[in-house]
Amino acid sequence: MKIINPPFVIIFTAFVFFVSCKHDIINDPNDKIADTTKVVTPSIGGTTSSDTVCFNTEILPLFSSYCGSSGCHDLNSHEDGVVLTDYTRIMKGIRAKLPNNSKYFTVIGKDMPPKNSPQMSAANIATIKKWIEQGALNTQCANVCDTTVFTYIGSIKTIFENNCNGCHGLRPGTANIYLGDYASTKSYITANKTLFLNSINHTATTLSKNMPQSGKMVQCKITQIEKWINNGYPQ
Repeated sequence: MKIINPPFVIIFTAFVFFVSCKHDIINDPNDKIADTTKVVTPSIGGTTSSDTVCFNTEILPLFSSYCGSSGCHDLNSHEDGVVLTDYTRIMKGIRAKLPNNSKYFTVIGKDMPPKNSPQMSAANIATIKKWIEQGALNTQCANVCDTTVFTYIGSIKTIFENNCNGCHGLRPGTANIYLGDYASTKSYITANKTLFLNSINHTATTLSKNMPQSGKMVQCKITQIEKWINNGYPQ
């Protein structure tokens, strides 16, 4: 009969226990942010096959438009020492999987944005909460919309709400540009079509006129807007 050395049994058991233990990692705002970039391939129709919230197309535009605009939490103003224009800085106030413990989430709708500023919708807030619950990953998506849908109600209104209306959703709007309803948006673009198209394509001769300032929208959203304009602004 073969005799097993007791110390070997102890070491082997400890090794099995160690490799079998796995824990979810929760980001502490004071920790160094790990590389959590995740490329997501969406399915046709605008949502990802795994229902993943995309940071670059859904989360960053909200923080940048409603919180990180000029005079608030952009790089130049950095009110209260807070900048909300990129993933790393946003994560300083977010705890992955814990929305109720995420400072930059719990203040939305209460102290931020200020009451005299455009407010995020309930759908916007729900999207941010879902993103945090999914792990607050730096998900990057490209084709996230159906370019055959380009009516105002079907897609354009939401694009403006998510990307522009933190600055231009409350009269008179930043730079006197108000994009909070159909008639005003149509009127402004009709009178400034070339400037507007250059702005959303980030080809404006003056960099500050490129919109959104957080970065160029994904191409499919720009295509939707261009089709909407070129087809007579269908509602």
